[in-house]
Amino acid sequence: MYNNLNKIVAAIRESNDKGALIDRNDVLTGYSGEALFGTLQRLSKEILTDDTCYVEVGVFQGLTLLSSALAAPQQNFYGIDNFAFFDKGGKNEQLIKNRISKLNLNNVHLINNDYEDALENLKNYIGNKKVAIYFIDGPHDYRSQMMCLLLIKPYLADNAVILIDDSNYRHVRQANRDFLVSHPEFKLLYQSYSKAHPSNLSADETKDVRKNWWNGINIIYKDNSNELAPFLPDTIRDRNIYENENNLHAAQYPEQLLLLWKIAKKLWIFPLLNLIKNPKEIFKGKYRSCNTFSDKLPINDMNISIPENI
Repeated sequence: MYNNLNKIVAAIRESNDKGALIDRNDVLTGYSGEALFGTLQRLSKEILTDDTCYVEVGVFQGLTLLSSALAAPQQNFYGIDNFAFFDKGGKNEQLIKNRISKLNLNNVHLINNDYEDALENLKNYIGNKKVAIYFIDGPHDYRSQMMCLLLIKPYLADNAVILIDDSNYRHVRQANRDFLVSHPEFKLLYQSYSKAHPSNLSADETKDVRKNWWNGINIIYKDNSNELAPFLPDTIRDRNIYENENNLHAAQYPEQLLLLWKIAKKLWIFPLLNLIKNPKEIFKGKYRSCNTFSDKLPINDMNISIPENI
């Protein structure tokens, strides 16, 4: 009964200890930790079958998708990305195709489409296959994260595994938690976080997260047999985080307010305020960008209900 779960747990533990299973940094680049793509590689090798496939949302330049496909050359890998972000000059899709050619991969299928459209019509791409491995690294706003989880449900194989990148972000963890609470057949299997987004770390700290999970990970298991206890990521239930967004949309002059904000910045009002106030009081966070609040979250935290011998 623990066959797939055993393989998943073993892949996580081995990747934490040994990093990547396959390293092709002569061809592949991107933003990811070795424990992450090592886990994806080992899972691809161990749990994919002729009836199942791997699906990834958010391909960027192909590091995780292509390195996973190298680990299981007989199985099918699908990457969804409309290349609307982080692609100055519109070069990433062709870059990935060139890398597919260099690596002699025949099992990778790029879906150039908005993630929501692609997932709503996923059967058109994967046919009757079920998704055994699902990696989410697309838009990280709350709604996108939740939709990525909801829309994949009809296509998931029994005992499928879902890996959610950038779980340092509290809105990502909130969506994951809300999904888990409302879908008890899914269980959080593993979580690990870095103390901040890598762009806010020192050079030595960045080297460390490159060996691990980069910007936080949540791994969810489709627990059909209900063998595992509920296990939830830490979140902050602050209604203002989400209600303020609605209040902004309800405002009569939201665009004008944004314009005033830009004018104030150009008039050097904010630098003057910094002279008399702590910047944290103005920007209400640890960082002006990539704000994560993850420094006190756990590292290498496995669901305690997993049997010791698994």
